[in-house]
Amino acid sequence: MPSAALVGLVTVLSARVGLAQQLPPSLSSGSALSAESPSAAAPNTGSQGQSAGPHRSTLRLWVVGGVQVAGAAFVYDEAQRTWGYSRGRFHVKNDWTGDTLSQADEMSHLFFGYTLTRVYAGMWRWGGLEAKSARSVGAVESALTMTLVEVMDAFNPVQGLGVSDLVFDYAGVGAGLLSLSHPGDWGIRASTKGGGLAPPFSQTKRQYDDWIFWATYRPPLRWGGCVQQPLSLGLGHSTRRAPDGLSAVREIHFGIGTTLPDVVRMFSPTLAERVRILDFYYLNLNLTATLH
Repeated sequence: MPSAALVGLVTVLSARVGLAQQLPPSLSSGSALSAESPSAAAPNTGSQGQSAGPHRSTLRLWVVGGVQVAGAAFVYDEAQRTWGYSRGRFHVKNDWTGDTLSQADEMSHLFFGYTLTRVYAGMWRWGGLEAKSARSVGAVESALTMTLVEVMDAFNPVQGLGVSDLVFDYAGVGAGLLSLSHPGDWGIRASTKGGGLAPPFSQTKRQYDDWIFWATYRPPLRWGGCVQQPLSLGLGHSTRRAPDGLSAVREIHFGIGTTLPDVVRMFSPTLAERVRILDFYYLNLNLTATLH
């Protein structure tokens, strides 16, 4: 289901841009929970409440809620206008093999479940929630967002509820929650074949084929003994159209690349936190294998 992936993208961008100018450097990240303090990722020993995390602010909580409501309203309107209105009968579709996307759509659901969990958790942490509470609220909110998108599509005559989409939604939420509670050097990211951002509300399968979704791992090596190297290894999945213009051909990508925040961090960790909104995008060189 293409709408879920693109709804997630626009929600991420609108929410993060709305808060980026107000956040202090250490909290301007969707993954702020993994870097906010030494105790953020540690077990709750009773002393965590004394850590240097943000204090709860009613104003900030209202800002978070307002940005999310405004973003949801915009995305709902654009999704309905682009892909059709949810005014039909409830129905389920075969999204695993029936959408001619060879599971590229499921990969996008995994990516956005993961990304939204991290973004929502970072926003609520900025609002002053405890680290564990922010993670939990972020995960629930991400799961609810993706579920509501599926429900919306279930009543769209040209879409339909995809059971496999929901499975990958929730797997992404779980992966996002794991990345926050146990930070590491792995991640789930995206890139485009054209080098720039594909249309956020793609209307054709060829536009949708432009996306590559990645599982990445950054070896924990340091240059000169102190600067963490920025390069990650990636395994990516995408599709392209067969000569008939209709059938999907599966592509597997083997990449090496980085993200803008990882590059900036070598020179300015503070600035890297300010541009972490872009950590979902994987800048890479890759080799592509076609699977028939």
